[in-house]
Amino acid sequence: MVGYPTSDSLRITQELVWRLADGRTGELESLAADTDSDGAKSEAGKTAQNWIQAFGKGAGGQVTAEFYDEGSVRQFVVVYFHDTTQVKGFSVRLTGSTGEDGWRVDMREPDPKEAASAPDWVPATPGGLGSKTPR
Repeated sequence: MVGYPTSDSLRITQELVWRLADGRTGELESLAADTDSDGAKSEAGKTAQNWIQAFGKGAGGQVTAEFYDEGSVRQFVVVYFHDTTQVKGFSVRLTGSTGEDGWRVDMREPDPKEAASAPDWVPATPGGLGSKTPR
């Protein structure tokens, strides 16, 4: 882990990686934010399928997560899958009008190419932008 996660943003990120490795679409989809409408639920389901297909193998190996932003209500997380040299970025955030629904993952990448890509600003290695764990 690199950066400054909250206990909740770290927990939801760990769950995401475990569920990617398990390869169960429904379990991964259950972490999605804002699935109230049929369209959003369908989009989250397709995103879960895409993420498992793209990153399931890497999630079973060594993984480093890097946390950006201060984390009181949302964080951007970059996950490095060391065995496959893949990188994935996603947002985690509190949901519900006052956060009562807990932390969830934004899962809006139904296009397989988009789902398998990382943002272009993401460093190739953890800590590349200076986000370091204090010693």
